[in-house]
Amino acid sequence: MVEPRGDGGLDLLDPLFDRLTHLDAEMVALLDASDPVALAALDARSLCAGAEADALRRAAWYARLRPEPVAPTVEALDCGALAASVASLGWGPEWRQGERWRRLLETGRSCGGPLCLPGLLPGALATAAAHQAAELPMSPLETRVVSGRRAVVNDEIGGALAAVRGLFDAPEARAALGAAVGRALKLGLTLNAWSLDPGQRMAVHPDGGRYAGTLVVGLNEAWSAADGGAIAFGDPGPDGLHVRSRWLPHLGDVLIFAPTASTWHAVEPPSRRRWTLSGWWLG
Repeated sequence: MVEPRGDGGLDLLDPLFDRLTHLDAEMVALLDASDPVALAALDARSLCAGAEADALRRAAWYARLRPEPVAPTVEALDCGALAASVASLGWGPEWRQGERWRRLLETGRSCGGPLCLPGLLPGALATAAAHQAAELPMSPLETRVVSGRRAVVNDEIGGALAAVRGLFDAPEARAALGAAVGRALKLGLTLNAWSLDPGQRMAVHPDGGRYAGTLVVGLNEAWSAADGGAIAFGDPGPDGLHVRSRWLPHLGDVLIFAPTASTWHAVEPPSRRRWTLSGWWLG
């Protein structure tokens, strides 16, 4: 709605966003003259007519027609007992506290999606695993989806990598992580060591339909956003993936999620060599 004012200005009322914008006479004159700076300022606030502004208003209208979200009803868990059960696994100090697990479980129940467990893998073990991964003979993979190098962490590989695999496949770990993502995680974690060089990546994909849980462990010291290589989660569209969140592969940080047909994600190209462990439990 547009209402002229006595001083030559205009009031713009957007009823969908409950927003009233005042334009003074000088701004109105610039808009009448199609001044590009004035038009850009209006467009930045989604006040210009056009496909993007119309899509925003349509989304707001649809949102008002839908019922309000309802908080999930879930069974209470004894997080103190959960923390005590995983204490023997030697995870990071924060993860031996019931309150830390309580927050993670409630985030998973309320929000769903990928969950980040910073510092879950102790620094010494994560560093040893990174060094061992760098010594493994790796096979190059170049497909439509994957560009990188991989080595399977199988029963023949010992050392720190075997310790990491055993750590996450322990009954206490599967119970705790399964509770976080709302899935039963069966014994038999498949684990791979990955190396991606600059320009390599994993294209947008949702993960296998048979996976009960996907696990990623960061093995990179002093990683930064400028280094790229994030796992990006979002929604695919005609212009690519609309990213909602990103996870960086910091040393010892862990990412876990329950894959679905709509859990779209990609690994963005790094600007320096990127090391991770990734794997899954089958459903």
